[in-house]
This record gives sequence, structure tokens and C-alpha cells, in this order.
Amino acid sequence: MDDVLTDKSENINYLTENEHNGPLLDGESELSFELRQPFHMKEYHWHQQIEVNVLYKGTLEYSFNNASVCIEGGQLALFWAVTPHRVNKTSEDAVMGIINIPLNVFLSWPLPQEFVQQVMNGGVISTHNTGIISHAENHRWMASYHENHEIRNHIVQEEVFLMLRRLCSYDYQVEMFSFLRDITLRHANDTGYKNVQLMLDYIANNHNKDIKVEDIAAYVRLHPKYAMSLFKNMLSVSIKQYLIIMRINHAKVLLSNTRNPIKNIATNSGFRYPSSFFAAFKNHTGITPQEFREQSQQFSMHGV
Repeated sequence: MDDVLTDKSENINYLTENEHNGPLLDGESELSFELRQPFHMKEYHWHQQIEVNVLYKGTLEYSFNNASVCIEGGQLALFWAVTPHRVNKTSEDAVMGIINIPLNVFLSWPLPQEFVQQVMNGGVISTHNTGIISHAENHRWMASYHENHEIRNHIVQEEVFLMLRRLCSYDYQVEMFSFLRDITLRHANDTGYKNVQLMLDYIANNHNKDIKVEDIAAYVRLHPKYAMSLFKNMLSVSIKQYLIIMRINHAKVLLSNTRNPIKNIATNSGFRYPSSFFAAFKNHTGITPQEFREQSQQFSMHGV
């Protein structure tokens, strides 16, 4: 079989830390907003954005890979929309705000490590919307984005980020779902999608170690080239990009919560060289690790 790791002597280095000449993730940098009555969906769908649904009134039932999640008026649900999902049932009086956050924007924000990992590993976050976002605020964001004013759009992005920080300060529930797309949904190779989930699990547990794409592929007994293709086709993110993102998020926690020297944080986050850590961090977040540390300290002092 061409997907089995057959040639162990092949010395391939697909994860070169010096390859950081541009953003880690391509894609749209714009958020999108809707405010409407939800509707029943006959078919599952999926996309790459982080989806935030705020149900202001009524009831709604989702299906995630044939498992149900119900929310009521006053609740919020957030998930990475690569998980196949659809609205299964909704009441006639339901009103919902929808915010789609580009993956590269979501992963550039200094959110708590645990929260980010829960979302990136298939978690559906739900909580009562107690002061997190109002109907009026949702409407204002949507109206502002339709104006296409660069400065105001940037302010809205910052406000959405602060909304998520506020969400993280409350108690919330997490239900974990598999990214696997059911074979009946897409006639896909079911074993292939299970292997992607195994790769995600391996990266979650080992991203702060000196692992390479070959190690990840070997864990699921796949040839590295096949593993990379499978992962990218499923998640629209390469293994290298995803691994570096997880390492940077790990570093963000250490930068925010410790006074450890930055060069030690680089090593403890899985980067072999401090220089490659600095380059990756700056390209991904737009600021240096020291600037991030100073900003996170300001957030801690002033709160949200």
C-alpha cells in the first residue's frame, strides 16, 4: 500500500525551522457577521473558520457527525467548523448571531492555551451569554463591517478578540467531537480520517518536543508525503503549519504566566533554535515575543 511507511531509510526533513518567510497560514483575514433566524439544514457542511453562534432567542439543535448539541436562548456556541455540522432543529422564534473568524486570525490572538487546544481538537464550547456579547453589539459589528472602513474594521477585530477573552473568563462547557467526516457524507477513506485524528492527538501531546513530520507520520505508519497530503486535504492546514502554531500557542502561555528567559521558552516550546522561534513568532503574531509578554502583562493588570 502506498500509504504505509515503507522506506525507513529515507532521510526527509519536511520541517525546516528556517522556512518562515511569510505568514504561517494563508486565507482571508476578514471576519464575517450574520444576524438572522437559523434554518434547518438537510446536509452537513464544513469550512475552515472558527464559528461563533449566539442564540438570542428560541432553541436550536446542532448535529456534529450525527451527535446532537442543543442550545437555548441566551447561550453561545463556538467550534472549529472543519467538523461536519448542520442545524438539525430550530424553533420558529429563534434569532441567532453568527461570527465566522478566519483561522489565521483566531490563532494569532493571545487566548488561553487550554481554550485554543480544546477548539483545535474538536471541542464545541458552549456557555450562557452573560454579558459576553449583546444583540446590539452583534448588530453594530455587522453594520460596521459592511461599511468596509479599514480602521473601524480593525477595531471590530479587537472587540471580537476581547469578547473571546471575556468568554474564557467564565465557566464554559466543552463537548469533544471528531473531525472525521462520516463515510456516508463524503465517501471518503474512513481509515484516512482516523489517521488525521491520530496525528492531531500526537501533535497535541508532543508539540513541545523536538518532533518532525517523519515522527508524526511514523506514529500512524504512513509515508511522510502521504501523511502531509492527507492532513492538508482534511484540515486545509499543513502539518508543519499546525505544529508550529501549537508551539507558538505553548510559548504564549509561558510568556504570559512565567518570567522564564525567552530563549528557554523557545526550547521548552519545541523550537530547536531561538532564532527560528523569534522568526516564526513574529511572522505569525506580527509582534516579537517580548512585545507579546508586555502586552499580556498589561491585559492582566487592567483586566477585560
